[in-house]
Formats: sequence, C-alpha cells, structure tokens
Amino acid sequence: MGTIHLKTYQFKGESNPRSHGKWYPRVDHYSTISTKELCRLAAEDSHLEPAEVEYILSSVVKQIRELVFIGHTIAIPDMGTLSIAADTQTVDDYADVSCNALIRQLRLNLRVTPELRKELNQTTVVMK
Repeated sequence: MGTIHLKTYQFKGESNPRSHGKWYPRVDHYSTISTKELCRLAAEDSHLEPAEVEYILSSVVKQIRELVFIGHTIAIPDMGTLSIAADTQTVDDYADVSCNALIRQLRLNLRVTPELRKELNQTTVVMK
C-alpha cells in the first residue's frame, strides 16, 4: 500500500452558499498514467508484450462498455463491481414517472470489494 496525499482547497462554488469560502482537504492526483504506460507496467508483471496487453485491455474495455450499457454489472476480481447508476428525481404519482424527465445524471459506479475497502481504510493519508 502507498500513501495518499491530500491538498487543501477553498470552496468557491455558488452551488452551496453555506460552504462558500470554507476549506476542505481533497486527494491530490499528481499525474495521469497513460494506457501505454499502464500496459508496459502490466507487461512487466506478465509474460506478455506491452502491445498484447494493450490489445487485451482495449478489448476488455469495449466489452465492459457494451455490457454495462445493456444492464449488466461487471465483477472485476480484487477490485469491485462496475454498473450504471442513475441519479433521479421523485414524483408523487406513479403516472408521472418518466425516464428522461426524471433522470438528473447517469454514471458508472465501482463498488469496491470488501478486501479493497479494508486496504483503503488502512492506507496512510497525509496532508501535502
């Protein structure tokens, strides 16, 4: 396990007036790993070439996208379960339920495994 670094930010949004000007910690993401770099690193842990790993990753991502969009959940060992979720509004009457009018946002969720959750809870967190 590594160490997660937090950075201090000030809330400046108008979406929540009670929070405006208040300070909070946020995880500091200091770089983005490219697909090529991820595949190179994965190839070092396997007997495959980076190009083979990249091809496999591309195929897996394509299948995940197709399957979650038709309603499947995808269990990824040692990580969690991917699924599409909808943030929706409520209405008082059953007859008023409508797909497009009540959906605020669709998102891809990852529900982490209990083992990964335990690792996250045991990870060292420090202010930067």
